[in-house]
Amino acid sequence: MKAFALNDRSFAVVAVRWLLGIQSLASGINWWLKILPFPNIAEPITGPVKHEILRTMTESGWMFGTAKALEILLGLALIFNRHAVLMLLASFPIMLMTFLLDLFPFLGNLAPFASGQLAGAALWASFLDMLFFGAGVFVMQAYLMTEYFDHYRPLFAPRPHGEPARWADIFEAPALRLALRWLAYTIGGASTLWVIGMVTGLIPWSSLALLAPPR
Repeated sequence: MKAFALNDRSFAVVAVRWLLGIQSLASGINWWLKILPFPNIAEPITGPVKHEILRTMTESGWMFGTAKALEILLGLALIFNRHAVLMLLASFPIMLMTFLLDLFPFLGNLAPFASGQLAGAALWASFLDMLFFGAGVFVMQAYLMTEYFDHYRPLFAPRPHGEPARWADIFEAPALRLALRWLAYTIGGASTLWVIGMVTGLIPWSSLALLAPPR
């Protein structure tokens, strides 16, 4: 594929829309129908600290199910390009928290690594866990929202019916949009292809062990 096509705005929006749509749809469906090696409604949730938060959400009886339903709706909206702008906004808190649930454990490992209490291999595994899949979905979501920013601009008005704040222009900065575009292609694309590979059986579920901290 020619490089100029990847930099073309219309091509990039469609490509990232499909990448995020596929991954969101697969992640949402997995909660009820096991197609990925991720937590499922029928399984006990065990694992790192972030899973304690997931366990609390599932024990609520509705919170995690609602989040997964929104993921499915987001995936369908992006794939069929219907109400995508609305669903990106509605699902943004979920994508942000997904990223933060992976980011904070990684940041928490930096001090133990610096003091020699944590092996480099464990820190690297924590970094990969943050990169795939929290960062992947977040950069794809952020990129699409910058491309659709004209629809969100009125939300940045300090008062109802007022003019949007000038600092909101940063979300349309060409440099930011270009950086997010290529992060979406690389990190988001890689994580989505990994998900597709695990769903189709082309990539073994055991590949997820790459993200597990070594014992």
